[in-house]
Amino acid sequence: MKKNESGRAIRLERPLEGGVRSISVNDPTFSDLAGVLTGMKPVTYTDCAPHRLAYLTGLCRKLKLETLFVEEFLGRQAPHFNNDKKMIFIGRERAILEKAAKAWLHCSTDGEWGRLLGYPDCCARAFADWYNESALRDPRPEIITRILLNTKKRPALDFRLNNLWNYFSRMDFNDPKDCSSYRKMLDMNREMDLPSLHVISWHPCSYDCARSREKAGVMFSFMRHHAPGYAAALENMLARPALFWDKFRYAVLEGSVSGNRLEYAAVLPPKTLLSEKMYKLLACCDSVKTGKERTGFYRAGKAVFTAPGPAPEILDFR
Repeated sequence: MKKNESGRAIRLERPLEGGVRSISVNDPTFSDLAGVLTGMKPVTYTDCAPHRLAYLTGLCRKLKLETLFVEEFLGRQAPHFNNDKKMIFIGRERAILEKAAKAWLHCSTDGEWGRLLGYPDCCARAFADWYNESALRDPRPEIITRILLNTKKRPALDFRLNNLWNYFSRMDFNDPKDCSSYRKMLDMNREMDLPSLHVISWHPCSYDCARSREKAGVMFSFMRHHAPGYAAALENMLARPALFWDKFRYAVLEGSVSGNRLEYAAVLPPKTLLSEKMYKLLACCDSVKTGKERTGFYRAGKAVFTAPGPAPEILDFR
């Protein structure tokens, strides 16, 4: 969704508690807020810019939600994309916020943190396992690849579990290259609001995880009830197939998947760190066929180019 279309705010057709008829696109995202308001997430968190704090705390008061400035509570800093921001936990019960804050001290290595946030146990365990196992590898393996390996049914992945643009817990803040790549992605897509493009805020253990799909369904139904136009635009962004090479190199396409072949009519935003050469190749073709050792690019049924080496994964979100 484009920023100039959303106006940085979501107009609600049906107001929330307290007569709230408009919410910010971020800080927190609508999906995170929906998680707390539906009980799917006892706690959510956001790193909020100082000039947005009055809005955020005022919104939470209207919605009868508690806020916890977690770094002040713990007396420690945490990694941010922007160190001027404040990390804030949001939920209905102060005691649970404080418990989650203490678990945050070891959030990446212990599944307790994820469970306190309302993430399914299987997903919290899977994320902690991935983080611990990959901590000594440089670069850290991409979690989407791991999720795909755990997915039994590759066709028709549930768009509500699409985590392509959910970068926060996939980032390695100790890797300058990782942080630089993310900033480049944001700079290349200034007209869009990438951090808000998700339904679930966690990384599922697999794309056919039943518990994640159940929670995503409740949250997305809530969003669709209160802001049907926004929900439709979000679905339009997420329910698209993609060719996925790695964390910052993938292409979202307007098309359909059949087996290992993706036929498409257009390459869609956002722009990623794929090479310009690859973007031009995709633009002049209308289908891609992946294989174990090569990838074929076609137009009108005729081969245009064959790329050797590992093929990209086809993510068939719909």
